[in-house]
Amino acid sequence: MTSVDQKQIAKNAILLYVRMALMMLVSLYTSRIILYSLGETDFGIHNVVGGVVMMFSFLSGTMSTACQKFFALEISKGNQKELNRTFNLCLLVFLAIIILITILCETLGIWLLNQKLHTEGRLEAARIVFQCSIISFALSIIRSPYQGMIIIKEKMKVFTYISVIEVMSNLGVALLINSSEKDRLILYGVLLIGVNLMVSLCYVIYCHLFYDECKIRPYWDNKKIKEIFDFAGWNMLGALAGICKSQGLNILLNMFFLPAVNAARGMAYKVYSTVQQFGDNFITAFKPQLLKSYSENDNSDFFKLIYQSTKFSFFLLFIISFPIILETPLILDVWLKDVPELTVYFTRLILAVSLIDILSYPLGSAMQAYGKIRRYQIEVSGILLSIVPISYVFLKMHFPPETVFYVSIVISAFSIYYRVIFISKCLGLNKKTYYNTAIKPILTVILISSVIPILLECYMTPGVLKFFVVCGSAVLLTAITVLTLGMTETERKHAIAFVTDFIKKQKK
Repeated sequence: MTSVDQKQIAKNAILLYVRMALMMLVSLYTSRIILYSLGETDFGIHNVVGGVVMMFSFLSGTMSTACQKFFALEISKGNQKELNRTFNLCLLVFLAIIILITILCETLGIWLLNQKLHTEGRLEAARIVFQCSIISFALSIIRSPYQGMIIIKEKMKVFTYISVIEVMSNLGVALLINSSEKDRLILYGVLLIGVNLMVSLCYVIYCHLFYDECKIRPYWDNKKIKEIFDFAGWNMLGALAGICKSQGLNILLNMFFLPAVNAARGMAYKVYSTVQQFGDNFITAFKPQLLKSYSENDNSDFFKLIYQSTKFSFFLLFIISFPIILETPLILDVWLKDVPELTVYFTRLILAVSLIDILSYPLGSAMQAYGKIRRYQIEVSGILLSIVPISYVFLKMHFPPETVFYVSIVISAFSIYYRVIFISKCLGLNKKTYYNTAIKPILTVILISSVIPILLECYMTPGVLKFFVVCGSAVLLTAITVLTLGMTETERKHAIAFVTDFIKKQKK
């Protein structure tokens, strides 16, 4: 990878992390207001019935990646006309996907809502929230090609600005429902449609103003549209498996326990999704270079990017999530006015799941660059979906609610092992090199950096002093261990040089 490419990745990552820092602070505060405004029961109902809205960002991001794969191929050829045709075909494919998913939601989804879920006398409100979720789903999918074009063009400033608009709008919605005397659950669902519509329009208007390749020009190519539909469809299967894993567990908890358990899981998941986005942002910064390197048949850089993005995305997530895992009780007490029962336990377990899941992102991106993903998505999705029936069996045997997270940890870890085996056969990924270059440094950093913070957590008296000592030691030791043992000499030199250059620029 050239130094120019490394600088671009670093620049992209910084912009995305500025975006994420603001989003995290505002989003966590917004969640606190929403929990207080809706109450534990309504918040639990929204989490299970309209909770799919929380997952739209993941599904939309996955569909955006599907677009980026085809856009990168045309950009590497320098074919502007064909790029515009590909964009318009992506729009047609995604419209078809919206129709298919809407039919599924209006049949199976409605039956599940009416017959299986506990809504505590709020069935009519839950139905309205469900319909709002479907509309929000459609808006998130239709903007995916526009979002994909902005990312593949590496216009991360635009991506950051629109994301800030979205998170500030969500804060406005939270403040509005907090002061409303109307049915707040229904009002929340309706206002989220407005936010999704506004964000979608931002992407559409920007792309139409600045990218001629995003102009809508009717075009049809049977072969190309089949290729895009196959790739996007199988790609979406993987995204839906992740959604079903999350929302399926949410539904199971609702079936076996009261909505209060869903409220606890909802707040824990909010922490998870906020922290997880730090890892997502790093992968987003790497992804355009990874797709382009594969399109240009640059295998050396391609595999190097897989190893580096796996390692560094984990480090960045670990340095954030490890202190939260250690000091979850105090953090939740400060964040929320009233902490739903089991939230502390759920939060710690779901963050453990996130640290495993982050390892899958670079591997998934590598397969998306490869393009032939049908078998990969079927088999990996099957592994992930097994979490739901296995969890159902345990809950049926009267195991406690946290059991579903232990099942997720085991199955998710196995899925990583399976992905590596699969990709080694398809792309020639060297399993030994992958382990030595990516996994071994990760394990080393975990083992060495965690001992002292865990001992401090166990033996110090609870309080503010303990919080700062434990979290400070966790962050400092992780950073030192990553720099000394988690990086190669070349990576360390690049990191130090980049930080030095950045500091010099700030002083000017």
